Amino acid sequence: MRCIAFKSHYGIESFHCRPGVEGAHEKGGVEGQIGYFRRNHFVPVPEVSSLAELNEMVEQWDRQDDARRIGSRSRTIAEDFALEQPLLMPLPEEPFETGRLFTPRVDRYAQIPVRTNRSSLPIRLIGKRVRVIRHASHLVVTTRTWKWPGMRD
Repeated sequence: MRCIAFKSHYGIESFHCRPGVEGAHEKGGVEGQIGYFRRNHFVPVPEVSSLAELNEMVEQWDRQDDARRIGSRSRTIAEDFALEQPLLMPLPEEPFETGRLFTPRVDRYAQIPVRTNRSSLPIRLIGKRVRVIRHASHLVVTTRTWKWPGMRD
């Protein structure tokens, strides 16, 4: 369901490559370039002090790769992208919410269940429903009472 919402938000139309020999040429170039980038920039694994530092390094590697030619192609990566860029759709004004939304009730101990853990909240919220968005590294808890369309209790 989240995949469908993500595709809808960004206007993505997915399709499958043809199986077997007939479709063998359809995705190898992209996968090959991902492997090239990984082997040339992430082997050995870079040592960084923060995700921001790693992101800066990746941006620098991307800029360097703009001047590279793939195989025997006549244009550089940047030149090919300049031709393709006008064909790309603009990004939506609102970002896609990647977190998982749920609305637990705060129990008598002022806690809510968050997967296999419990998270403490102020005691004034005991008995109330809260809105929780669970991200990979953090939670966002609010006391808003409105619900997103299609949200389950």
